[in-house]
Amino acid sequence: MALAGLARRWLGIRQLGHLVRFEPVLELILSAGPAGTVLDVGSGSEGISNLLPPSWQATALDADFSDYLPMASSRRLTPGQMLGDVRAMPFDDRTFDVVVAVDLLEHVLPVDRQRAVSEICRVSRRRAVIACPVGDAAFAADQRLAERIAARGRPAPGWLVEHLHHGFPEIRTITDSASRFGTIRVIGNESVAAHERLVGAELTPITALGLRLISQPLQALMSSRRCRARRAAAVILKAIRGDDRTPTYRAVVAVDIAAAVAPSAPLTTSPARG
Repeated sequence: MALAGLARRWLGIRQLGHLVRFEPVLELILSAGPAGTVLDVGSGSEGISNLLPPSWQATALDADFSDYLPMASSRRLTPGQMLGDVRAMPFDDRTFDVVVAVDLLEHVLPVDRQRAVSEICRVSRRRAVIACPVGDAAFAADQRLAERIAARGRPAPGWLVEHLHHGFPEIRTITDSASRFGTIRVIGNESVAAHERLVGAELTPITALGLRLISQPLQALMSSRRCRARRAAAVILKAIRGDDRTPTYRAVVAVDIAAAVAPSAPLTTSPARG
């Protein structure tokens, strides 16, 4: 634990796993236009905003920003951070050019997931991007990770406990709710085998330190204004993701918002299976 604390202090809280999940989402933001506004829903204390170029203005919304920061629950929110609930966001329709929710939906109760997807799309003007783990193979990988942690006599991290308790969203839960807002694309992200290796290494103090060192130059490449640097980061991260071979751990659902959609239309919900 002491080693992990020193790593966070010296190297920041950004992990290689964050970059793995953020890279395709970042490209979907940048391809939506040269500039605009972004809402990062469920960002935690370290979301996607510091990877964006200055032409994009980011707002982060979460129920709690204290995830990696001891005593952070009592600190003041930084500019651009807002407390809020994805199920009922305090914004008008089409407030933001792009709205992203990365690895959030699996932490929402299954009965509320359709409402969350609808809210994410409702406040989007150009594009909504929802990325989260889906499928039986992904869930089985997290079960194996939890079993290995338990075998070492260590408690599972809170995010993993929530994964196993809530279950993963079904891809149809996302696409059915989002389809009435526009055109949908689904992109596989991170092979299950690659995810299991990477998370296992990040949960081991000695290897976690090395991975944080690797993440520093990769983050610099991702946030560069030069297309060539971002392409280099994309190639490296895709290799770390196991070339996104199926079965993938995560699905990235991109919704290009239709001009004539009525985001405030009533939503009929039914309980979703986790």
